[in-house]
Amino acid sequence: MTKHCLNDYQLQFLREMIKRGVRFLVIGGQARNVYHGTRTRDLDLWVDISSQNRPALDLCLMAWAAEHPMHSAANFSPPLPLRPGVQIKFPDDEVFYVGADGEPTAIVPADCIDVLTSIGAADFGKFYDRAEWHEIAGIRLPLLARDDLNVVSPAKSV
Repeated sequence: MTKHCLNDYQLQFLREMIKRGVRFLVIGGQARNVYHGTRTRDLDLWVDISSQNRPALDLCLMAWAAEHPMHSAANFSPPLPLRPGVQIKFPDDEVFYVGADGEPTAIVPADCIDVLTSIGAADFGKFYDRAEWHEIAGIRLPLLARDDLNVVSPAKSV
């Protein structure tokens, strides 16, 4: 199992994505952590907004928003306005959620989930086909390939 720095909130969201069959890629700092051991707090996901994936993605986002209604100011009424260039952040303010232990737990925007519908003009399908799959916290996840990381998700300079 790969070392990770995902929090319980992020793991719950990833399980929801997997349960619904959503095609996505883990990108950014979490992918960089797997390959290079770089610590990060947020989770960046690039989701497939093709017509084949949209029903599963829409259901996932609507279910998450219904379960956590105070976690986003966005409107999650169907049809969702997902198009290239859209980014959804969960949570967009400090909130509570029920942790794996059944207790209320605080989550802040720095520990958020960023759902991105596009990365410039990059073709999601081509990058998904090259994904590297890793087991993280008992979940098999598609990560942006190591060789694609600096192309699609360059490291932030300090």
